[in-house]
Amino acid sequence: MTVNRMLSRGKNRIFSELKTLSIIFSLLLFLDSRAISQFKGGSSHQEAVLTGHLRFDLEQFARGEQDSARIGSKASQRKSPLYAGLMSAAIPGVGEIYAGSFWRGTAFIAAEAALWVFYASYEGKGDDQTRLFQQFADEHFSVVLYAQWMQQYAAVLNPNIDPADCSGIVISNDPNLKPWDRIDWAKLNRCEEAIGARTGTGFTHRLPRRPEQQYYELIGKYEQYSSGWDDANVDPSNYLTNLSARFLAYRDMRGKANDFYNIATTVSYVLVANHLLSALDAAWVASQYNRSLSLRAHLQPTSRPLGFVEFVPTASLRLDF
Repeated sequence: MTVNRMLSRGKNRIFSELKTLSIIFSLLLFLDSRAISQFKGGSSHQEAVLTGHLRFDLEQFARGEQDSARIGSKASQRKSPLYAGLMSAAIPGVGEIYAGSFWRGTAFIAAEAALWVFYASYEGKGDDQTRLFQQFADEHFSVVLYAQWMQQYAAVLNPNIDPADCSGIVISNDPNLKPWDRIDWAKLNRCEEAIGARTGTGFTHRLPRRPEQQYYELIGKYEQYSSGWDDANVDPSNYLTNLSARFLAYRDMRGKANDFYNIATTVSYVLVANHLLSALDAAWVASQYNRSLSLRAHLQPTSRPLGFVEFVPTASLRLDF
């Protein structure tokens, strides 16, 4: 993959991740504030009902202190949905494990690992295919042949052309130099411009310098560059339809590389979705862990035989989901 392509793909992924993380952060703040309000909403509040019976009242206060200690211990162990969500936004599954759900966390971690393997595989296939078609182009496409063909048939392609527009493109006949080093690119582009001034010639583009990514794309995409391949048809009357076999083979090679990269890009979107889903799931698991515990202790009047009424210390336990 060329540097420009890598930078472009990297920027797109960064922007996508930032947008996703901003959404995750907003949702997690909401869930975390809900969890805190539930814990502070009075579920641990205790009411003491005084009966005037010293032993019962003392037992009630003692029981209330024990219950308060248990509730305080629970509160100190609460899990932060925000923290859980942010951990899973960074590494899917970690937040679930922190919130006490080992198997759910393991599932997200396994999915993340599998997706990265899949992504790396197709990104690598795309890189290998890119090197293959670039090597093929360097071996079989010559910008010198393309320039010489334009110079020879410029007046046929555009009868109104100024001969000076297509002269002096090839600046060296040294066979030891690479074809792209033997060309005056400004004059090459000026000749393309002059021929393209006449409609119907197919000269719609200007060839960038090698090794730009557009150089490798254009020579296998537009028919005007078919004449630069070493098996090209030189007849200017049908060069747009009687295409070079190597031009067509190269076009298919490039298409295969793009297919690999497209699959890798799709997997990268699934990776982002896995981070988002895991973050939300971790926040939910943490909020469920923080089910508030309320304990209400009081003396319950209880009828006994012979008309006696006994005040029995009782406790009701409620779990708020």
